[in-house]
This record gives sequence, C-alpha cells and structure tokens, in this order.
Amino acid sequence: DGRIAVPAAARGRAVIGIDLSAAMLERCRLRAADAGVLERLTLQRADFRHFELDQPAGLVALPYHSLGHLPTLDDKRGAIAHIFSQLRPGGRFVFDDFLMTPALIDHMRRVQLRAEYRTAAGAETLLWVTSLVDEASQSIKVVTWEDTLDAEGVLVRRQYRRLSLSWLEPSQARTLLKEAGFVIESCFGDFARTPFADNTAHEQVWVARRPE
Repeated sequence: DGRIAVPAAARGRAVIGIDLSAAMLERCRLRAADAGVLERLTLQRADFRHFELDQPAGLVALPYHSLGHLPTLDDKRGAIAHIFSQLRPGGRFVFDDFLMTPALIDHMRRVQLRAEYRTAAGAETLLWVTSLVDEASQSIKVVTWEDTLDAEGVLVRRQYRRLSLSWLEPSQARTLLKEAGFVIESCFGDFARTPFADNTAHEQVWVARRPE
C-alpha cells in the first residue's frame, strides 16, 4: 500500500511496487500522488513468487513478514530463489520474518481488544484479535472479529475474519538463502539493526546479497 515504496521514492529512488492485490496497488498510487512522487513509482500487479522485471534490481525488499503468507517451506524456497533471479550481481534482498519466542506465542494466543471506534453510520465497534499458533507446523491462524453495539451496549452484529500465516526458524531462513545462492551479510534482531542474538532478538531481519 506504499508504506515502503513511497518513502523510498521520496528519497529520489526509482521504485517498482509489486502486489497481487489491485486494491493495495491503488492505495499505493494514491499515497504516491499525495506525496508528489508518482513519476518515480512503477506499479506491477504480480505474485512476488513470479514477478518479472525489465531490468535486474539493485534491491528487493519484502517487508511486514510477507514471506509468512506462503504456507510451505517449498513455497518460501521457490520465492527466495526467484527473487535471487531478479537481482543484479551485487544486488540485495532484505526481508523480515516472525521470531516466534515463547513470550510472543503466549501474547498471540491471548484474546486482545485492539481498537474501539465508530463506523461511518455512528455505531460503536470493538475490534478483537487472537491467534491459533501451531508450533509443530510453524503455522498461525489469526482470527479477528468486530463487535457492533447498539446505544445500550448490546451486541447487534459480530463479523469474523481469518488469516493464515507461517514462519521460518532462523536456521531455516539461513539455509534457504544459502541454497538460493545468496551471501548473508547481516541478520538483525530488531529494526534498530541490533545484531541478532537468541536471548534478545524480537524479530529476524535479513540482509542477503547476490554475489558479483
């Protein structure tokens, strides 16, 4: 939706934004137009496992745990190998993935009130979330629901949504990157570039390079 692409374009970079969702691409286009950087942005509707670039890229960024939308290890292996093929020699691949610590798993399994707001019609609405985490299969089913209340606080409507995700263990991410031909430059434990350590990391943020 442009949260990464638009700031990058604002720094003077030529950016290609790729998403399978036409709605997300339109949000990105509108955000870029508002920021005055639309001329530096090319949008392509494609699956990140299969996109094709006219010229090899110097950087491919896959943020927001996007690799987690692929359900199997083979899906992730194929995506990483394809991204390698779309980079020029010396180009970098940057991505983040969940780091499923016991504390995070416990947090995700709890029922949480995430937001309270009113709809356009003025109805009070509560947004809830919880997750079913299966450690054996490294899979997550995120369940969210909206409760719409009447003026007396009585529930009048509940709507559920589900999202399936998965994660890589750091050792698996390292193996898949090496299998694809990448040289691993860095693995950070957060977005402040703290070197990854098992006992302090909150994320796994990888920087890998296609060799010259």
